[in-house]
Amino acid sequence: MNKDFFEKDYLLTRVDFDRNQKPRWRLADLGSGEILSFSPEFEEPISIEINLSKRFCIGWHSLETGEDFVCPENYELDKKYEQCQNCQKRTGFNPAFYNIKDGEISKQQIERNLQPHFVYLAYFSDETIKVGISFAGRGIARLLEQGARAALILGEFSSANIARNYEEKISKMTDFCENVKANVKLKLLEQDFIFSKAEKALLDARKKIETAQKVVFEKQDPIDLNKFYAKKGKIPSGEMLEIQNCPQNQNDKTLIFSGILKAQVGYILLAEQQGEVISIPLKKFTGRKIRISPKIIELNLPERQASLFDF
Repeated sequence: MNKDFFEKDYLLTRVDFDRNQKPRWRLADLGSGEILSFSPEFEEPISIEINLSKRFCIGWHSLETGEDFVCPENYELDKKYEQCQNCQKRTGFNPAFYNIKDGEISKQQIERNLQPHFVYLAYFSDETIKVGISFAGRGIARLLEQGARAALILGEFSSANIARNYEEKISKMTDFCENVKANVKLKLLEQDFIFSKAEKALLDARKKIETAQKVVFEKQDPIDLNKFYAKKGKIPSGEMLEIQNCPQNQNDKTLIFSGILKAQVGYILLAEQQGEVISIPLKKFTGRKIRISPKIIELNLPERQASLFDF
């Protein structure tokens, strides 16, 4: 990125991973209407200044082409919403499509549902294994965006509806969940991760599902996702400080995240600042105006009696 990029405010519209499994932030230039892609560099200094005063519609996404577009109306929204009603209709996608009445499902959703989807198990810890489905055309991007530490693809099916049928049955088993909250993900990141342990848990889980559901899935191997989240897969562990809980200035409505970027686990950023590991769930701030710079801003961090971090 050239110098001019770091001297402008952009609207954060998406936090995800690209086709090459690289972390990517989508940024809208509201002046030109252009959507830019920014890929953060691990082990490099970065600062993100987030304007908390207003939240705007993140725009809409074409399921057919994969393109993102700026909201034509530039709607200002309540903080609990990401899209205005018009952009929701333009996108036409609802991940909980199975809860929508047939007559209310969009044309875009119907077309997407008729394409291959796979059922997966996402490992966050031995006690937290999520079952889900994903559009096969996106590869493992969905798994990376959730921040799972390891994953196992159970099988690919010809449509989302067939995949959802398996997902629903598995989710009713006591060992699996359909959702992992952001605060739980943050807490689980503090634990040491050992892939061999996750691998065994996932293979045991598949065996348990096959026995209970009387089905045989594809014999795919578990995937270690850590290598995509940090340089050489070295993700910090130990106690972390969530930076959104200590804004630098309560009066100007600005939140600053700054340090040496260590990892992006799903939508959670981890950085080193003053010997501490700080975190922020960046996706929570989509629709906010942000400014990115390749420098470190010293933050007012709370004092600790001791720091126990393992790199």
